[in-house]
Amino acid sequence: MLRFVLLLVAMAASLGLSPMAHGQAGAREPRLALVIANGTYRGFDRLSATFDDGERISAALTATGFVDGSGTGAVHTRRDLTAAQMEAEIAAFRAALAAAGSDAFGVLYFSGHGVALGAGGDVQMVPVDSGKGDLAASGNLSRSAVTRTLMASGARNVLVVLDMCRNVIALPTLPVASDDTVTGGATIEVTGSKGLKRVLRSAQNPIRPDQGYLVAFSTSADQFAFDNGIFSKVLAEEIRRPQQNIADAMKRVSDRVAMAKAASFQKPTFDYGLQGQPPCFVSCDPASGNRFYDCANCPWMRIVPAGSALVGSPPSEPGRGKDEPAQQRVAITRDFALGVYEVTVAEWTACVRDGACPKLSTWAADNPNPLIPATSISHDDALAFLSWLSRQSGRTYRLPTDAEWEYASRAGASSAFPWGDGISPSDANYDHTARYQGSATSPYRGYPEAVSGYPPNGFGLYQMQGNVWEWTSACLDAACRNRALRGGSFESVPGELRSANRFGLAATKRRDDVGLRVARDLEADEGGG
Repeated sequence: MLRFVLLLVAMAASLGLSPMAHGQAGAREPRLALVIANGTYRGFDRLSATFDDGERISAALTATGFVDGSGTGAVHTRRDLTAAQMEAEIAAFRAALAAAGSDAFGVLYFSGHGVALGAGGDVQMVPVDSGKGDLAASGNLSRSAVTRTLMASGARNVLVVLDMCRNVIALPTLPVASDDTVTGGATIEVTGSKGLKRVLRSAQNPIRPDQGYLVAFSTSADQFAFDNGIFSKVLAEEIRRPQQNIADAMKRVSDRVAMAKAASFQKPTFDYGLQGQPPCFVSCDPASGNRFYDCANCPWMRIVPAGSALVGSPPSEPGRGKDEPAQQRVAITRDFALGVYEVTVAEWTACVRDGACPKLSTWAADNPNPLIPATSISHDDALAFLSWLSRQSGRTYRLPTDAEWEYASRAGASSAFPWGDGISPSDANYDHTARYQGSATSPYRGYPEAVSGYPPNGFGLYQMQGNVWEWTSACLDAACRNRALRGGSFESVPGELRSANRFGLAATKRRDDVGLRVARDLEADEGGG
């Protein structure tokens, strides 16, 4: 079955509140959820998995403190609603949110047939009594209309999840509607799918500048999602997972679905536009503040503040290489963004699926964790990934410069390593059988670990030392035959993890311990901190 999920999180004006206001601690805000699952259609194909999807989400929301959209009791799934019934349920849900007060957090989940409303990106839920000529009467069930309705309740947080098909079908041009309703015209159903056809409509009313949003799909544009229940299963699990906000949860859903052992690939995607601290289903991770991502396939980023620091190594530093500059003070004159983690295998897989990156050997067969780093990446491969990422996000991604990498790695430290002049197996993933200045040893692991596997440095960046070598934009010779790699890897002796150490490799060369970390410049409206 061709399927997609569009998820819109619309936040009200007070999104700039502290994490405490979003359920990190103390009293939990009022939480209400409306779950609708349509499967027994009269004018279109019947759907077999929607009821199970709805029940999974209802149970997960109930377990995390939501009550039913009526205002009381456990969340339950409404099945096979007509247009009139859907509109009545949504109106009642709005009233219940309004009664719950300005701190309320509301979730609407819909599973069933859907229709795309032209190139503008809006979509419409389809009730079970709709026929091919009835869609024009269902304008009140569009994403934009429903979101406006629910936000008008005054609730602080409104989350709308639309689980519908995303297939795109070529159609003759239809006249654009003059108002916010859907145009008429025949529709075309796709056997076994949750989608009908694209219908042109007028442009959506713009979202107010003081509101945030997150729009997510269970698969990438123009690609299929399949009726194997994988999305609702993973989403239900992530709803129940503590120590993450809803942006974390959707990123994990996207990565996990992409790496699932399914008959066919699907990669959930979404546009990130949340303002302030997003709410949390269970509890928030206090370490997740001030990080962001620009698209579902984009790595987590953090702003590295401008400043000055000592880089390079003094002649007395054990393990110092001849190519290392003498220790000197350098200035980073502008804030910039750097990946919180090394690029993961799930993020690389999305680029492969789009045909923009080569399929490389990875450690996924040995460790299917989507958070292991992508490896065997040449400098040329890295540039292909950055170009694709820039197209996906609308932002210009690049490799960090040599100075930026070392500045970010040190995070203010002038010692050999960010944490001091010594090293132990608990600090990073390297060849733990080797010693540095009498350091402790442990058994050899010989593989990369999850990108979040060791504590972050002072800038909140993980595994700048060890795990995999990371490409920079620097050349190590006049002809630029060798590009500079930084950080060391799981195969490295501990001295190679020193912040000043660099390693040269030809741009076309691939190694199973080489990955990358992305960077980008900040735009005028992006503040540092």
